[in-house]
Amino acid sequence: MSRAYPLIMTAERPTRSVFPLRFENERTRELLRVIAERRHTSMNQLAEEMIERELQVLALGLESSLSRTIELLRSYRGEGRAEAWVAFADAEGLPEPIAARRARPDEDPFGVVRAFEAGA
Repeated sequence: MSRAYPLIMTAERPTRSVFPLRFENERTRELLRVIAERRHTSMNQLAEEMIERELQVLALGLESSLSRTIELLRSYRGEGRAEAWVAFADAEGLPEPIAARRARPDEDPFGVVRAFEAGA
């Protein structure tokens, strides 16, 4: 745009962005053309209207999902956390359910060492 245009003239023009649309399915483009002709509108206008409607539906679904998540987070107050930590600490004081022992290097009851040696 030339700098000679006053700001008032540029403010009156609506801003338009360009989004190239490529159809993977030629039938979709053809249906868009046929329906646009029947409705006496441009393919671009029809596509934009249809995209706007679909986006509004998807946005409502997203908003609903986020609202449910927020409500769940608000309802969470951490009840039982203190009791859970106490139970964890108490369990730490119990004897281990499996007694640990040091393995001898020559023991290989499952053949793990042999499997790795064979691959080397």
